[in-house]
Amino acid sequence: MKKSIIISLALLLPLALCAEITKKEDINKDNLYKFRGSMTQYEDPGVTYSKAPKGFKPFYMSHYGRHGSRYLLNTPQYNDPYTMLKQANDKGVLTDFGKDVLRRIEIMAKDADGHLGDLTIVGQQQHRGIARRMVRNYPEIFNKNSTIVARSTTSHRVIASMTSALMEFSSILPKMNIDFNDSDFDKGYMNSEDRAINSAKNSRERNAAVNAFNAKHNNPERLMCALFTDTTFITRYERTSSSGSVSVSDRSDDLYTKIYDIAANMGSHSYLGFDLDDVFTYDEWYDCWLQNNLYWFSVSGYHNLTQNVVPYGHATLLQDFLDKADAAIAAGTPAANLRYGHDTALYPLLCLMEVNDCAYAPENIEDLATKWVNYDIVHMASNLQLIFFKDKKGTILVRALLDEREAKLPVECYKDAKGNEYTYFYEWDKVEQYYRDILARWTCIRAELTENK
Repeated sequence: MKKSIIISLALLLPLALCAEITKKEDINKDNLYKFRGSMTQYEDPGVTYSKAPKGFKPFYMSHYGRHGSRYLLNTPQYNDPYTMLKQANDKGVLTDFGKDVLRRIEIMAKDADGHLGDLTIVGQQQHRGIARRMVRNYPEIFNKNSTIVARSTTSHRVIASMTSALMEFSSILPKMNIDFNDSDFDKGYMNSEDRAINSAKNSRERNAAVNAFNAKHNNPERLMCALFTDTTFITRYERTSSSGSVSVSDRSDDLYTKIYDIAANMGSHSYLGFDLDDVFTYDEWYDCWLQNNLYWFSVSGYHNLTQNVVPYGHATLLQDFLDKADAAIAAGTPAANLRYGHDTALYPLLCLMEVNDCAYAPENIEDLATKWVNYDIVHMASNLQLIFFKDKKGTILVRALLDEREAKLPVECYKDAKGNEYTYFYEWDKVEQYYRDILARWTCIRAELTENK
């Protein structure tokens, strides 16, 4: 089984580099934001797009977007660091720096109370901005005569993201026809992962490799010395259970990781007027990001540690893109399909579609960050837009935008009758056939996986 799966991956060669990668030694205060990883904040790319070939006009958009900036998801992510630092302060073993970190985390924990997982004001603004630029960049698609179909998962932060976008559309084009809903009816393609990949995704090999990598890149010692006058408070941390028994354990790794989670997500709360950038050195920021980067790769990308099947888990989403595009082309009228969901679907979709370098699979995971960097792939409010163009002859071209930046697809660029090549424009029939072939391979691979359970 594994042999055939690996052979099928040989066809999935990356064709384009992501944006320029920031090396560890080049980190500075201006690019530090990247190392928030999947919690990096979305920004207006402010780019100029390549001109479409003569005679081609846009008429349809197909989109999948992650929700915008949010609060962290779980109570312990805020309360554990606060509790540990508060207890240390009560015992008189916090440094002045530790007290200042406690002050900031306490503010953040109080702000997050009752808001776990909620979209923030920053997240609302991100989606309003993306919608505004859709209308500005593609008035042929977004106008009073077009039909916009918007769907979201039932997650409250995703619904709020879609609502923010639709509010912007409605404010600009009050007469535009918008069909929107959030329902489990759409769950099958919006955010459901095929169970056939479960054993590969959670393989012993994958877990062991990730744990070993994290152990190598998780170095909390310096920070613990900066926070505590007596580090035995955290290396021999005492917890009392409800029954009254006392357990002692080293919580330095746990505290280090959870402070990183809060620090990395502070861009979602810029309205608070402070951050935690100074808590970590640049080297520590980089090492924490490496772990975040590997995690998302390991649960989204192609690798022999997971039998090269993980991206297929969201094949139904690719199927939906293809089927709805065919329907829109047949209808021929201006339209858009806007899907609002999660990073857990968008990451593997981009890998499956081989957008830019997303299909990269290093032999050694230590080499991952030389080409696959999640701050160039998916972060807060990230989105994939496929823009369809047609001419009077009925030829259909497509352009891909990842986070509103032109992106490479895994087929040859379009050439006109004179041999002029148009980078970032592709003939849809070739793109669709390439992706239909991927889905056909998945049908065979899935049958093998199911048969060999």
